[in-house]
Amino acid sequence: MTIHKNIAAGIDLGSNTFRLLVADCSAGNLMVLAKKMATVSLGRGLEDNGMLHEDSMQKGLAVIHSFHETLAHYRPQNIRICGSAALRQARNSRLFLQRAGQILRQPIDVISGEEEAGLSLAGVLAGFTEPFSSPLLLVDVGGGSTELVFAESPAGATRVKSVPLGVIRLTENFFAPSQHDLVLLDSLLAETLNSALEELALAQKNQPVLIIGCGGTATSMAALALNLTAYNASLVHGYVLQNTSLEKLWHHLIALPANQRNALPCLGEGRGEILPPGMRIYHVLLQLLQQDRMRVSDTGLLEGILLSSLSYAAA
Repeated sequence: MTIHKNIAAGIDLGSNTFRLLVADCSAGNLMVLAKKMATVSLGRGLEDNGMLHEDSMQKGLAVIHSFHETLAHYRPQNIRICGSAALRQARNSRLFLQRAGQILRQPIDVISGEEEAGLSLAGVLAGFTEPFSSPLLLVDVGGGSTELVFAESPAGATRVKSVPLGVIRLTENFFAPSQHDLVLLDSLLAETLNSALEELALAQKNQPVLIIGCGGTATSMAALALNLTAYNASLVHGYVLQNTSLEKLWHHLIALPANQRNALPCLGEGRGEILPPGMRIYHVLLQLLQQDRMRVSDTGLLEGILLSSLSYAAA
């Protein structure tokens, strides 16, 4: 198959999941040709010794092999591969990147939290056809960090903040099988997020702000609120999640053991285990901003990475 100049690909090597998107960009929008996701948990145990576990790296490399096969089939002209928090932080990330690079035969960019936030915003805005008139706060809760992007208007300047609150570390520290230390967790979240909101010049604002959540935590919450028996991106995208629904979901899920949460049909592999701390991040943010709802986007960082591959090619 010849290389198609209108086909682009993006790969997100996240702290929890690895994702691939291949799309035809010839019509001025993204026509998805292939989309894959696999739970790798690359950031598991990273806080203990600052190292990626060998078994997680091996699982990640197996996923990358399958991604390479997909790329070989479509042969996109424009490709960008990005690593995030786990690969930013791990002392042995260079070893993994060397192994992954040998498989993919493409450069891998370990991006900053600030660039990650900007790519997430680009991906979210590309997924909505209607313009946003009010100021918006984009929240992307990831495995190793949470990215916040505040925009007075979608076309205007943005302020970004990356905070080291990721669902893997929070699960390991606050959701041991025997107990859930919610008081300490909420205190940590409130202190860290309030500081981030102050840096974004949001903490003292009284004006309404549209909160948009993207990434696995946000889409999983929407899927559960919709009572989906299988994940459906067209129903999840744009869903407005009320704070009252979030509260009901929280009490329902926290009463279930992790294995039963993992078995919920609309969630990805292992998502139920790490979902509660991600939900708590959104819960605390809504409280701090005195908002009663948020909107969910099925597009985000992965689409932003793919779109940025077009800019790289033009540069």
